[in-house]
Amino acid sequence: MNSLTWIDMEDNDVVGTIPEDFYSNLDLEQVILKSNALTGTLSDRVGDLTSLTTFWVSFNELTGSIPTSIGNCVNLEELELQNNALTGSIPTEFGNIQTIEFISVEQNELSGTIPAQLFDPALGALRILYVNNNKLTGQIPENYGQAPRLKDLWMNDNLLSGTLPIIAEGEFLFLGENICADIFNASLSRDHSATCPSFLRNVQRNY
Repeated sequence: MNSLTWIDMEDNDVVGTIPEDFYSNLDLEQVILKSNALTGTLSDRVGDLTSLTTFWVSFNELTGSIPTSIGNCVNLEELELQNNALTGSIPTEFGNIQTIEFISVEQNELSGTIPAQLFDPALGALRILYVNNNKLTGQIPENYGQAPRLKDLWMNDNLLSGTLPIIAEGEFLFLGENICADIFNASLSRDHSATCPSFLRNVQRNY
């Protein structure tokens, strides 16, 4: 099936692993496998799918780490990995995907720090970033205000420390939702009057 470009098996009772041969379909553009009972890991061969624009495998039972090879998917626009049991760190290679608009890795077991590459101005299309409800540690990257079009940013319910970096004038022009409150209930500095800008302090969840 080398000419396969689109597959949608969302919200079924599909079990088992994603077979290695699946990644031989190099013309794939949209892969929607969310809301099933898939197990196993994501193959490094996902990076071979360079035509991929949509990769939704959320709400499954996937384990293992996020392959760094996903940074080779340079046409990717939407990545849904949330609500699995993924471990390891968030790949810095996400910073290679300049077309990316939506990244959701929430509700996993991810550890390590939040990569500064996620806020690089080169990711000019990124609008939504969900890294909440993991086991992320360390400080929020100093450049987190430089994401040019970021609209929603959720970082709550992790093990973050330090303070929110100061937002310079002209940064976060499009931000409408930044989950601050739950962060400060954890381990970030509670002296947020000096570090969390007033326009962020009162933002609430809209779900």
